[in-house]
Amino acid sequence: MKFLKWLTNIDRRIIFLLMIGVVLVPMLFTIPIPFEVGEPVQKAFNAIDTLKPGSVIMFSVDYDATSYPECQPMIVAITNHAFRKDLRIILLGHIPTGLPLGQEAVERGAAEYNQNHEEEYQQAVKHAGEELDKYTAGYQEALKTAAAEFNQEYTLRHQKTLDSLVFHYLEEVDSAAIKFQKHTFEYWKAVQYAGEDFNRHAAGYQKGLKGDVREQNPEYVQILERAAAEYNKHITEYQEALEHAADQYLKRYGIDFVNLGYRPGMVPIIVGMGREIRDFYRQDYQNINVDSLHMMAGVHNYDDVAILASFAHGIQVETWIAFAGARFGQQIIGGVTGVVAPDLYPYLQSGQLAGFLGGLKGASEYESLIEKKGLATRGMPAQSTAHILVIILIVIGSIAEFAMDLAERRRRR
Repeated sequence: MKFLKWLTNIDRRIIFLLMIGVVLVPMLFTIPIPFEVGEPVQKAFNAIDTLKPGSVIMFSVDYDATSYPECQPMIVAITNHAFRKDLRIILLGHIPTGLPLGQEAVERGAAEYNQNHEEEYQQAVKHAGEELDKYTAGYQEALKTAAAEFNQEYTLRHQKTLDSLVFHYLEEVDSAAIKFQKHTFEYWKAVQYAGEDFNRHAAGYQKGLKGDVREQNPEYVQILERAAAEYNKHITEYQEALEHAADQYLKRYGIDFVNLGYRPGMVPIIVGMGREIRDFYRQDYQNINVDSLHMMAGVHNYDDVAILASFAHGIQVETWIAFAGARFGQQIIGGVTGVVAPDLYPYLQSGQLAGFLGGLKGASEYESLIEKKGLATRGMPAQSTAHILVIILIVIGSIAEFAMDLAERRRRR
């Protein structure tokens, strides 16, 4: 009897310690849990996987820190999938404390993508730089040959000046890569500034060459101009090669993803964006004009958005379905907490929802589909063991209470 009384009055600190143990151990030691991917998650995956490269996905971040453990792995997984498929992401939200979480997830996905492709990008930049060096040497040789032919001056000073310009330019590109390794938007601004600076100095150098011509020999000046035009073409090719390498191997803010920020009034905004996104979002979250962002060119309303993904801990997905889906035919997928997931099955069955991720399990299923283990895969064993402990404690407590009640009845008889 004493043991039964003890079971029904276990010190809560013991329960806390047990819970810490069953949560901590699975997170420290990988415990694989077999599962099958459910229909809602598979449909959500297929909806994104079948999009054409360059398509736009709109993320609506409608959760806050209280739902971080469930919703954050979802947005991270879908971001990784989207970047693999070369899709572009528009981020917005109707809960102001949620948007930083969405921004963190998308930036993490971009950083991982850039890190995974860093070697290819550096090789492409190196190859482009070697090509520019080769054309620089050819340009210098053309200048020296022309100067000798027309008895004009092409001194060591001229050659060193050009060498210095090119060296400084390539060094600026390399230093920008090191300085802004994890900030591709700032990095690319630095590369563009270096290119503009080089073009300006190269033009001054070429103008100076013509100014040094004795007797202003027209034929010689024409040769200088032709050589300059040819060299400038190769400079443009180098800059285009950098841009192409960045497009292929980097995910950059303003080009591959943008954050339009928070605006109050969810329903009017959802309806209004069916006409023009800029009616509500003229600047992004950094107050940069939306029209100056390369990615937003040609994106005006739902006609330009392939899929809308709402990550929510409440009725926000249903609101998107009612106003964006029903009125404008917008394709929608959801990422919701476990308690919200049952409410979405009718929308999935009616075709109003293309698919959804429900709770940590839905996020772990999506991670398995993209073959990239993340927060959800690590968290599922801990969640499962915690649930098992709760069930065991409930069963033990119920049995002990029933046994004590039975013993008390027998004693009274």
